[in-house]
Formats: sequence, structure tokens, C-alpha cells
Amino acid sequence: MALATIVILETSALVVQMEVITRIRSWLFDHALPVWTEKCMDSRFGGPVESFSLDGDRPFTDAYKRTFVVARQLYVMSHASLLGEKKAGPLADALFEYLRKVCWRGPESGWVHKVTLEGDILDPTADLYDFAFCLFALSWYYRLSENTDALTLAHQTLDIVERDFAHPSGNGYYNQLPANLPRQQNPHMHLMEGLLAFWEVTNDSRAKDMSNGLATLFRRQLFDKAAGAMPEFFDDSLNPITYSTRNHIEAGHQFEWAWILARHQQLSGDDHTDIVRTLVLNAERFGLHETRGWVMNSNKLDTSSQDRGSRTWPNSERIKGWIALHELTGVSPWHAIERSCETLFGVHLGSSAPRGMWLDTVDEDGKPTCIKIPTSTLYHVFLAFTEVLRVAESSAPLSSNQDSDCNSDSK
Repeated sequence: MALATIVILETSALVVQMEVITRIRSWLFDHALPVWTEKCMDSRFGGPVESFSLDGDRPFTDAYKRTFVVARQLYVMSHASLLGEKKAGPLADALFEYLRKVCWRGPESGWVHKVTLEGDILDPTADLYDFAFCLFALSWYYRLSENTDALTLAHQTLDIVERDFAHPSGNGYYNQLPANLPRQQNPHMHLMEGLLAFWEVTNDSRAKDMSNGLATLFRRQLFDKAAGAMPEFFDDSLNPITYSTRNHIEAGHQFEWAWILARHQQLSGDDHTDIVRTLVLNAERFGLHETRGWVMNSNKLDTSSQDRGSRTWPNSERIKGWIALHELTGVSPWHAIERSCETLFGVHLGSSAPRGMWLDTVDEDGKPTCIKIPTSTLYHVFLAFTEVLRVAESSAPLSSNQDSDCNSDSK
């Protein structure tokens, strides 16, 4: 190829990248954060709004608030404040106070699953998913505030996870207390995410040891090397449930695990490059709709498509998965970032959605199937977009022509 042609192609790719970065930055700082710093708190009952009506103007008719949603909003406002959003810091303080006063039952029982609008306990279940997000949010809030109460709560959260959630076999953790089946990979994934955030901000040795254990657990049991994919549900011994009607694969979670394992590699020095590559490239191979281009909601255990519709979050996680692969291997993430943003802005975040919000679910034909705007989605989009900005600001843009592994069938 002539040098002039290469220069033109690379210049064109860089222009597209800058357009994507500009659009992401504008959506975050000109649209989403002004809306959410204004609307995220429930002016009537206190705490965060659980979800909004489809017009974005009023809270939806939820009669509850879930602990993990409080935690996700605490994370977003803490991170946003660290990025210079002036209104976010006081909101992070308010969200932290709500979390510890309303959702926390003390060092013996920990976090409840759900409360009423008035702040009474509605569902006292101890759920590892909630504990994981509380740890994640407390880590970010401590990074912002250096509030020692947040540090204490994080340590007490880990106390309960180690004491009560740990499976007696030493194989991972229970989903909930009392223990139930099937066991799931998802709470393990988010627990590791929370542990890494806590390790990074405090250099805590327990968080380091627990996250190392989860990395080993993922490689040895949660990930099916033969299939090159990760099922969602397991029996009590963490063997995958093989009945196709009771189990499935989610490409979005493969991208998410790739990003988490890359973060672990950066902190621990353990080499996860091979499995991160496999997770990302196989999710690309079976997880994308062949004509729509979005990340499908689920696949069968044989990796054939199951739910061919799209939610906002797996398309956000695709961005993070490619950033993980880029940071471990140098392969350019821009082709996937650009395609993911086409989906996000074209289907979920665009003109059909209220400003700074989203249409969270669509069917295979692109028809919206959502009845409300879930607040919980902000965590996914905010984290993915801030990762794009972090990478863009820390290194020179990379040509999309470097995506040589994008179509690999590697397992």
C-alpha cells in the first residue's frame, strides 16, 4: 500500500477516534452529570432515586430502594467529584450517609438487600452482590474523602464476607445467606472488582489475598477452557450446570471479567494475558449480533444466540474489555470502541432517550422494551466512558488498522 494511502487511512481513523472521544466527553460532562447531579437524590424520601419514568421527568413507581443501587450511585458521584464535577462531592457525602444509616445493620449482619421508600428494611437478605458493590463504592468514597468511617465499613464488610459467605470447601463464596442454589459467577466477579478497588486505594493485604484467590478460582473453575466461555450458573461444588434451559452465557460478563482480570494483572503482576484475549475475542465471535452489531443479551451453552436483543450495559462492557486487551497486549481498542459507541448513541443514549439518560432494553428489531429508566445503568456507562478518557489521555491515539486480532477465532 502506498505511503500516501496509509497516511490518509490513519488520519481518517484518528479523526473518527477524536470524534468518539469528544462525543463521550460531551455526554458525560455536558449531559449526564448535570442531569444526575440534579435528579439523582429522592427529594421526597431521601436517598437515591431507584429508577425514572421513560420521559426522565419523575421517579418511577418503585416501592423500594436496593442497596446495590445506592452503592453504584455513591461510586459514580465519588468518581465524578475526583474528575472535577463540583456538585458531585456533596452528593457523594449524602449517599454515603444514607448507605450507612439506612442499609447497614451492623458488623454482625451487614448490608440489607432492599428498603422501603421510607427507609425501613424490606428485604434483610445478605446478598454478596450488594456487599461487593458496597465495598467498591466505599473504596471510591474513601479515595475521595479519606473518611475513616468508610474505611471501617469496608473492613467490616470484608469481615462478614470471610466469616459468613465463604464456602466451607474453600471454593468461592455463597450468593446469599442463607445459602441458595444455583451458585453464580456474577457476585464473585463484582466481589473481585470491589477487592481490587480497595486494594488499590489502601494497599490492604486481605483484599490482595482475596482477589488473588478469586483470580485463581476463575481460571480453575468458573471459566470453561474447552468452550472458551464462562457459564453463569453452577452447582454447590462450582461445576457448571449443563442443562441448557437452566444455564446460559453472557458476552457482556466475558468483557467485564477481562477488564477485572487486567486490573488484577496490573496490581499483582500475575499474567492473565492469555485468558483476557480469549474472553474478549470469543465474546466478539459469538456475542455480537451479526447485522445489528450490538452485544446480545445471552447465548446458549453451545454459544449459539439465545436472547438477541440488547441492553445498555453489555455494550458498555465491550468497551472495557477491549481497553483491557489493549493495555495488556497493545492491540488497538478503537474499532470496538467506535462500534460500541455507534450502538450506545444510536440505540440507547441517543435522541430517543431523555437527556443524559437511556433506553435500557431493546428487542432484536431495535424496538424499546423498557418500562422505566434504571438508575443502576449509570455505573456501567460512566465507568466505560471514563476508561476511554483515561486511556485517551494517557497515550497517543492508536490507529484502527492495528486491530489485527479482531476477527480471530482463538479460544
